Parts: sequence; structure tokens; C-alpha cells
Amino acid sequence: MSLATKIMVLVNLVFVGLLLSSYLSLYISPVKFWPLAFAGLAYPVILLCNLFFILFWLVFLKKYFVLSLITILLGYNQAKSYIKFSGSERKLSFENSIKVMSYNVRLFDLYNWHNESGKTTRNEIFNLIHSESSDILCIQDYYSGAGKHADFADTISLRSGYKYRSVELFDRKAKALPYGLAIFSKYPVIGTKKLEFPNSRVNFCQSCDVLIGKDTIRIMNLHFESVKFGKEDYNFVSEITATPAANENIKKGSLAIFSKMKHAFIKRAVQSETVAEFIRNSPYPVILAGDFNDTPVSYSYRQIANELDDTFVDEGKGIGQTHSQMLPMLRIDYIFHSKVLQTIEHKTIDKDYSDHFPVVARFILPD
Repeated sequence: MSLATKIMVLVNLVFVGLLLSSYLSLYISPVKFWPLAFAGLAYPVILLCNLFFILFWLVFLKKYFVLSLITILLGYNQAKSYIKFSGSERKLSFENSIKVMSYNVRLFDLYNWHNESGKTTRNEIFNLIHSESSDILCIQDYYSGAGKHADFADTISLRSGYKYRSVELFDRKAKALPYGLAIFSKYPVIGTKKLEFPNSRVNFCQSCDVLIGKDTIRIMNLHFESVKFGKEDYNFVSEITATPAANENIKKGSLAIFSKMKHAFIKRAVQSETVAEFIRNSPYPVILAGDFNDTPVSYSYRQIANELDDTFVDEGKGIGQTHSQMLPMLRIDYIFHSKVLQTIEHKTIDKDYSDHFPVVARFILPD
């Protein structure tokens, strides 16, 4: 081996090790060893680097391409959770199916994030919900409309024909900013529950038992811990990408972002374990929707995927990106379901009225 070849093999082995670390992040809780969570987050980049090495060695007709090839094949299921080249070819009727929509509405654009002119995207969100006409609607970052002389739950129910709803606020006594989660249904709701997390006041999960014909389906809607980036974090990223920053500023800003991400990984691990236990004890089939704030290569995703199936893996196509303002492969919003329910449609609606894209899935109930 020449010196150059030895160096490339060494670099290749580093990226192989990183890819293996990303796989381990699915199984080892960040509570026990949090650095692996960062490898899971970087999975798409690490995967692309390993694909580069496969092509690199093939161009030079070197056998070392097997290093990355074998490692990628070991994690084939993880690649499927990020990108699907095609769904199934079966053609199923939408008759006697139920349609579920999950949407983080970012407080219905309460602070006009999207439009400097001051016009909110609230009506566009309401219109989109109406046009999709889903049977079950799960909303994260729900805002009640208090202080706006309106009840947004009434608006959604009247416009889109939802007879039943369950709204859970993180604090029912909060008058300034009453926000939380909401489930709207065209089928009777016969039971509700608020599942609180042991490590958060503002993040939780709600559950609704819905009667569809003679079947009872448990609908779960959740919002896991976010990183809570502040304005200073976004300003820091903008500054270092626009102009070179001083070493001390880079160190200080990077450590602040790193610390916030670390604590969010740890909190989501505990929250996902709480939800997984609740799913295992459910007497009914489950449909779960929500904003996980975590990618498919993460411990929190794995906890839910151990109990339920991911509709994107079932019937999705393409990359599946659900966050409109970040990395192009960032899928953090999901719809899961019990195995007795059959997914016949999954789609992500490419409308940036919020910082999240709506996710829609359709199911056939068991006979």
C-alpha cells in the first residue's frame, strides 16, 4: 500500500466506525451514553461519505470498497426509514378506510414568523385542514386563540366538520399563551387521557379512544422535547456562515448549541420510554401521530418503532422531509400504527405555512 492509500483507508475506517455508531444510537439510551445520539443525527451525512468511498475505491479498482458496502448493508433498514424509492404497487380502494393527518401548526403562526409584512398563515392552515378533510386530525403546537377573540377549535370544527374533539393544554390556567395538543375526530370519542412526562412541564402526550363502527381505536398525539434554540443560537449560525467569527465566539456558541441538543436527546429518551409503555398496555389498536423532534436513526424513534409500524416505511416515497426550514432530509414528524391496521397511503404535503409539513396516512381497519 502506498502512503496515500493507507491514509484513505484510515479515513474510510473512521467513517465506517461513525456509521456503526449511528446504528448503536438506536439501541443505547442517551441517558446512559449521549454521544451516540449525535452520530444518529448525523446519519445521512455519514451515509453519503461511505457511499463516496464505495465509488472512490471502485474507480481505482481497489477491494477496500467492501468496508463501506458491508457496513451500509448492515444498516439497510435505517436507510429505508430515510428514503423510499417507491411504495407498494398494490391498488387498494379508499372505501371503508380512515384518513389521519398530523400537523405541527406552530401556534397557527401566532408571531408571523413567515411573513415580514405581518400577515399570518393562519387562514392557509385552516384551509389546508379543510381541503384534506381527514377523519382524524392531530395537531401539535396547538394554540387556543385566546386573546384573539376566537376559539380556533371551534373554527376547525365548523369549517371541517369535526363533531368531536379533545384539547389538552400544558396548563389550563394559563391565560397568556394557552397551548398544547389537540385531536379532532369525525367519529365519537369515548375516552380521553393526558399522559404527562416525568421530565417536562410543556411536553406531553394525549390519548383519545375513538369508536369507528364496532371498533375502538386509540389515537395518540404527542410532542417530544425540542432543542429550544433561542434567537442567539440562530444568530450565531448566521454569523459564522456569513463571516469568519473569532475562535472564542465559535467555541462559546458551539458549546451552547451542543449542550441544548444533548439535554434534549436525554429528555426525549425518557419521554419515548413512557409512551412505549403506555402503548404496550393499550387494550385497543393504536394510531400514534406526533412531532418527535428526532430522526429515524434515534433512540426515541426506536422505542416507538418497537411497538408500532411507521407509515412512511409502509407506503412512503422519496425522502420524507417534514421540517420546512432545516436540513433537506430531516424527518421528525411521524404517524405510527398497530400491525392489525393496514397502511394504504402515506404522503407529506409540501406547504410551508408552518415550520413543519403536514403528514397524512390512510388505513384499512381489521375485518
